[in-house]
Amino acid sequence: MKAMPEKLSAPGLPMAGWGRRLLPYAPVLPGVLFLAVFLILPLVQTAWSSIHDPASGRLSPVEFVRVFQIPAYRQVLWNTVWVGLWCTLFSVGIGYPVAFWLATTSERTRRRALFLIMAPFWTSVLVRNFTWLVLLGRHGPVAGFMRMVGLHGADSLLFNRPLLIVAMLYVLLPMAIISMLPAHRSISRQWLDAACTMGAGWADLFWRVYMPLTLRGTAAAALLVFLSALGFFITPMLLGGRHDVLLGELIILQIDRLQNWNFGNALAVIIVLAGGIAILLTNWLFDLSGTASRRAAVSRAPVIHDRLARISAVIGSLVPRFLWPGRHGGTCLAVFAWSVIAFLGVPLLAIVPMAFTRDSFLVFPPHLGTLRWFVTYFHDPLWISATLRSLRIGFGAATLAVVLSGLAAFGIARMKGRMAGLGILAFMVPLAVPPIVIALAQFGLFARVSMIATDSAIMLGHTVLCMPIVFTILLGGFRSYNWQLNQAAATLGARMPQILGHVLLPLLRPVLVAGFVAGFLTSFDELTIALFLGGGLKTTLPKQMWDAVLLEVSPLLVAVSVVMMLLITVLFVIMESMQRNRAAP
Repeated sequence: MKAMPEKLSAPGLPMAGWGRRLLPYAPVLPGVLFLAVFLILPLVQTAWSSIHDPASGRLSPVEFVRVFQIPAYRQVLWNTVWVGLWCTLFSVGIGYPVAFWLATTSERTRRRALFLIMAPFWTSVLVRNFTWLVLLGRHGPVAGFMRMVGLHGADSLLFNRPLLIVAMLYVLLPMAIISMLPAHRSISRQWLDAACTMGAGWADLFWRVYMPLTLRGTAAAALLVFLSALGFFITPMLLGGRHDVLLGELIILQIDRLQNWNFGNALAVIIVLAGGIAILLTNWLFDLSGTASRRAAVSRAPVIHDRLARISAVIGSLVPRFLWPGRHGGTCLAVFAWSVIAFLGVPLLAIVPMAFTRDSFLVFPPHLGTLRWFVTYFHDPLWISATLRSLRIGFGAATLAVVLSGLAAFGIARMKGRMAGLGILAFMVPLAVPPIVIALAQFGLFARVSMIATDSAIMLGHTVLCMPIVFTILLGGFRSYNWQLNQAAATLGARMPQILGHVLLPLLRPVLVAGFVAGFLTSFDELTIALFLGGGLKTTLPKQMWDAVLLEVSPLLVAVSVVMMLLITVLFVIMESMQRNRAAP
């Protein structure tokens, strides 16, 4: 009996040849059109506004010239690139051993460690930055401990360049670890065993075998971290010093306070151009797209890896035998990985007791024994209104992202060749554009249709940010799905609606729930879009917290942070349990 074609169409409907050729791409079109309207078009309008002089009606690069002519603006540009590079270097340098350990440890340990890494990752960026204000403030636990033991400098822990880099690293490190992990897990143990059989030492094994195999994944993670760091403005505004202004913060200043939209658009375009240069340079060095010719693939990389292996071997020969990596390497690596995980989780847990303080401001040690601040939160109409709005917008954005990304993942999972790669690239575009640039661009779009200060505008803006994350989760689920089940159901007479309702969707329900929760958490945490599209009238919970942080750091903010952490943890546990149930035989 001849096998049925893998791609199913609605039975009984005659279809022309061109229609059959276009049918596989139909599920991808709604998502592509959505991104074209709410991302690409606004970005093009932003670029046009940056060179268009509304007074004279002429095209002029004067706003870009200002950035490079005025020393203060040049310093901001340099600060942004320099801080981004440092964050990328530390994120990859610290995250690489953790990703290696996660890939080589047992499945049970890996799932527990990933839970502890992902929980802070999904926690609000504002909460994570607020944590440093609480812990390192003049009345915080660190300053209190320093005074207790007689150390100086307790009043100058905040607002400096080292703290800014540490705080940004605290936000970016989980992203780096999660991005590098797939490359480490894709390496077959048999390749390493074969290298050992041929006499490779630990230095040769790492630099000549393991490192080259993970190089593309590491470069992709570094690129993602750098692109994210380019658009940071929350961390610099809360924790940076006077000389640590970054481009994102300068955009907020120009738009929010000075109403200089042309210059703000020019700064946004500069961020996009810097990111584009980083993408092209990284692709040229590491061929992330995999399109380089064989001749171009022959480079100096083997020579570099050979020299690194020899240097490492020489250094290793100088190390005492009881410190050899082969003897205690596994233990040291595990200790290092758990230390990094503790760095990510402990600060969030450390502020929890301060939500129960009886004092009217944050002091250490706190005088515990009251639920006053939680009661204040739940009885304050302003806070409750902001929370309910965040819940509504998060639910809407997650639902829309699941529908659009789910259709696209369904179509792309069944494609092959270059079209599948182009489809994936299209849905990854929002990750390459900093949220502050997206927010600025969408403000211009929604202002033209009088949608500023509406929940719908914020929801549509959040959907753009949610789609890459939801798409990645759903694409993995669709690619692991056994499509022969659909063929078997069609053979038994089931029509397409029956196949979708009784076969495909029930089996993929855990993946869909995980994608929905991921989209909801992304929207619920988001501040930048709400800051621009809310127009100062529609306040989400992160926006309300942002306003409160700028006014006063009080125990009420800690209580709200604890509530957000609890909600996010519950939803993340649901997402993880769904994924675990799906993975179980």
